[in-house]
Amino acid sequence: MAAAAAPLIEGALARLLVALGIGVVADGATKEVLKRKEEADNARTAPIAKTEAQTKTKEKCKDCTPDKGTLVTRNWNMSDVSRAYQARITGFAPFTEWNFAGVDFDGFQSAPCLLLEAKAKYDQFFDDFGPFEWWKGDQPLMAEATKQALVAKPMPPVQLHWHFMEPLSYAYFTRIFAAMRLTIETHYTP
Repeated sequence: MAAAAAPLIEGALARLLVALGIGVVADGATKEVLKRKEEADNARTAPIAKTEAQTKTKEKCKDCTPDKGTLVTRNWNMSDVSRAYQARITGFAPFTEWNFAGVDFDGFQSAPCLLLEAKAKYDQFFDDFGPFEWWKGDQPLMAEATKQALVAKPMPPVQLHWHFMEPLSYAYFTRIFAAMRLTIETHYTP
C-alpha cells in the first residue's frame, strides 16, 4: 500500500519544494527520504529472521542516548551547495537537523548511534598553511565542535563524525580537533 502511495507523495512533495524555490536542491534528498521510508515500510512486512545469522548491524543500539533527541527545522543561511551536501551526508531532508541535549547536529543515524556534521565550501577561507588571517569563522566552528563532543556521550556507543567536502578545511580541522583532544572522527567526503 505504501509503495503505491510513494509516487503520489513524491510528486506532491516535489511540487511543494519547487513552489518554495528549493526543488532542485531537495530533489536528491527527497528521493533519499522516500527511499528510506519505503525500506522502513518493507521492513515492517519482512520476516524477522530468514536465517540464524546475527543481524547486529541493523539492530537499534540500546544504549544510544542521542535516540532521545528530536528532528528540528532549521533555516540557516547557507549556499545551495552546502545545503545539498548536508542532505547527502546526513540523509535528512534540507532544513532538517537533529537536536540532542540542547545541541544541534546536522544528522543522526540510530543503528550505529552516529551523530553527523557536514561542512562544505570552507576551503575558500584557507591556503596551504591554514586559515586566512581575516577569516574568523574557525573559532565558532571549534566552539560548535567542543559543544557537540561534550554531549556526544557515552563513547562508545555514541559516535560523532564531521564530514568535509574539501581537503584544506578537512586537514586543518582534523589537526585542530586532535590538538584539542576532541572525540570527533573527521572524514574527507567530496
